[in-house]
Amino acid sequence: MIHVYANYGGVFKKFGIDQFGEIRKESVVWLDVEKPSDAEIDWLRSAVGFHMPPREVFGDIEISSKYKEEGEAIYMNLSFVIQQKEDISVEPVLFFIKGRYMVSIRYRDIPSMLIFIKRMEQNPINFQFPEAIFSQIVNIEVDRLGDRLEILGRRIRNLRKEVFVEQSEEVIREISYYDELNITIRETINEKLRILSHFVKSPKINAQTKREIKIALDDLHTLLDYTSFYMDKLDSIQSSLLGLISIKQSEGVKIFTVLATIFLPATLIASIFGMNFEHMPELHWKYGYPYSLLLMVGITLSLIYWVKRKGWL
Repeated sequence: MIHVYANYGGVFKKFGIDQFGEIRKESVVWLDVEKPSDAEIDWLRSAVGFHMPPREVFGDIEISSKYKEEGEAIYMNLSFVIQQKEDISVEPVLFFIKGRYMVSIRYRDIPSMLIFIKRMEQNPINFQFPEAIFSQIVNIEVDRLGDRLEILGRRIRNLRKEVFVEQSEEVIREISYYDELNITIRETINEKLRILSHFVKSPKINAQTKREIKIALDDLHTLLDYTSFYMDKLDSIQSSLLGLISIKQSEGVKIFTVLATIFLPATLIASIFGMNFEHMPELHWKYGYPYSLLLMVGITLSLIYWVKRKGWL
């Protein structure tokens, strides 16, 4: 599906694909394409000169696959973080900028792009360059990443307190989830830094957009520092959790060890008096049985008293 947005009467408006030919030649046009069909790709090629790269390229990490300039056209493959409940995903969007046109190819809803469209509906802006639209979307995504990291920081602080209250499976799952979220955000920030650093050097980009992108780059560097900080904090929480679990396990082993030590003499006495050798004088002793019981109880109570004095129980 192709959504057409363009300047009209000094504002940013949405048009139908059948109205594309009626848009003024001097207008900046954004063609937002969701789950494109082969016919739509062919139409884009004939209408704006867009050439679709293979779908596999969307997942490549090489900068040559993420950013490319061909003649007057710029291709950028930018990833956007999508967080839904316990699901964290990264969705790539291909941007194409040439002349007065910008094309975005996506395969699902992108929150930052939806926010941009909603803002334009409420407060339309007259864009002079297509890269200015791209800059707006990037800055919205950077703000969203900053919000995600701010929320993540608060949750990590609360998690540190929870770890010392209980060491449950739920806490372990939370640590794993926040760690995955932080790493995902960090990876997308690194990707954006690489792509936007090339983009801002392009002679095809106007000065105003370059200034806006440079501000976004500064913000991304700051956010990258936060991801490193949160990574260290999560590692610290994991170490604390493992330490507390080890202490609990050690306490359990300690209790069993002490109990075994306390009852070991009694077991030894019972074993000795339980032997049935022919020449054992105690076998025919009238007070042998109560003597052995008193001996076992006395030694056991003495050991319990001694262990408590040592603070082992």
